[in-house]
Amino acid sequence: MTATATETQRSVRTVGLARVFGEGDAAVEALKGIDLEIASGELVVVLGPSGSGKTTLCNIIGGIDQASGGTVEVAGEDISTKDPGRLSDFRRDHVGFIFQFFNLIPTLTARENVEVIIEMTGRGSKERVPSLLDAVGLGDRMDNFPAQLSGGQQQRVAVARALATDPDILFADEPTGALDLPTGRQILGLLQDLNAQGRTVIIVTHNASVAQIANRVLTLVDGRIESDETNANPAAAADVTW
Repeated sequence: MTATATETQRSVRTVGLARVFGEGDAAVEALKGIDLEIASGELVVVLGPSGSGKTTLCNIIGGIDQASGGTVEVAGEDISTKDPGRLSDFRRDHVGFIFQFFNLIPTLTARENVEVIIEMTGRGSKERVPSLLDAVGLGDRMDNFPAQLSGGQQQRVAVARALATDPDILFADEPTGALDLPTGRQILGLLQDLNAQGRTVIIVTHNASVAQIANRVLTLVDGRIESDETNANPAAAADVTW
């Protein structure tokens, strides 16, 4: 199946994207020829059960992993044949990641957890960090350590950290998986707000309820796109339940 962007400007284009793990009899085809286009400014949910290939797909698009075959173009740049060093540059310049487990450094404050990304990448400005934390509702908690924050607050730090380099595309891998419903709604609402500002947001999840907030829902099964549906009336995050 071919999934196509609905707008002229593309954030993502893949052709025949394949990923094989292992060799010989032990080889596993995680992706089996994915053709996909995502328009700039879309909010896309990639839905599927464990093992369907959804995280592998997004890791390749985000430059964390490399394909075994096919091509992938992101933000107008072909990343299919980049070596690890150039992929690292690509991630730094174009991509932000939010993970299910927040991966905060426990000995650093919320502010310092965001600042360290700026120091490591050389992108962004430390002067922006207070405004980033304020934008995710943590303006009064920026000097707290992760252990002094709730799970939802830690995820908000992770969102601010992902935004520190002003990425073209924001990936969120199971962003509500470790959260209760009220906190999960808050994080989904924040992702909707970021998308409304024009940022491309791609959410990976096995939770079908999360798909209610998307402009578009891609369902992966056994390494292939089983369905590609447009949602004309996305739900507000506050109305999502699971």
